[in-house]
Amino acid sequence: MRRLSFATSFEVLLCLDGTLPERSIFQQCTSLPLIAADGAAVKLLRSYGIFPTTIVGDLDALLLAPEREAFRAIPQVQIAEQETTDFEKILRFAQQQGWRRLLVVGFQGGEPDHTLINWSVAARYVRTFELCFYDAGRYAIPLTASTIVELEPGETVSLLPQETAVVTTEGLVWELKRAELRWGQRESARNLVRQAPVSIELHSGVVWLFCQSRFPKAPLVIG
Repeated sequence: MRRLSFATSFEVLLCLDGTLPERSIFQQCTSLPLIAADGAAVKLLRSYGIFPTTIVGDLDALLLAPEREAFRAIPQVQIAEQETTDFEKILRFAQQQGWRRLLVVGFQGGEPDHTLINWSVAARYVRTFELCFYDAGRYAIPLTASTIVELEPGETVSLLPQETAVVTTEGLVWELKRAELRWGQRESARNLVRQAPVSIELHSGVVWLFCQSRFPKAPLVIG
């Protein structure tokens, strides 16, 4: 069984065109490359006066922004095709750079279909990257194999299946015993950690673990 701890750092910060996290997240990530979708780049400048390291996407939002001249010196990767979203374009760019431990922000908010599409895109890459999503003081981390997780007693956790998963847990208040979780039918919502560490035995499928953030620490899978 693998062990997931929070004892490493992220390799890159990806910012999508959703609700931005608090300014302090970016202030603590100044040593990381900041890769932004074009709409997110405009929001970063308007909200926090921050310029990304690189802008990736179809660049339509950037071209229409009154501030477009301010981005002239920022490297831009334009991918004009419309078969993929800006999120997937950014993930492919990250793959080309050889990054694996990705922190993603700005993936929720705005129009609801954007949020759901971002989750759908993420599902395609759970085995390609070590993904971690941050929003409102919480992490969302996909688990693709049985894992022992270093969580805190009393912490609120949720397990959401990536379509379907069969799960056994040890260390939660409401334990799961070969429970079949199925998208749209059953999930493990807002459970509590009874004792640490927590064992999540994954008999089949993939589950997303939602827990409190350990920012700026990144989840590190061992074994």
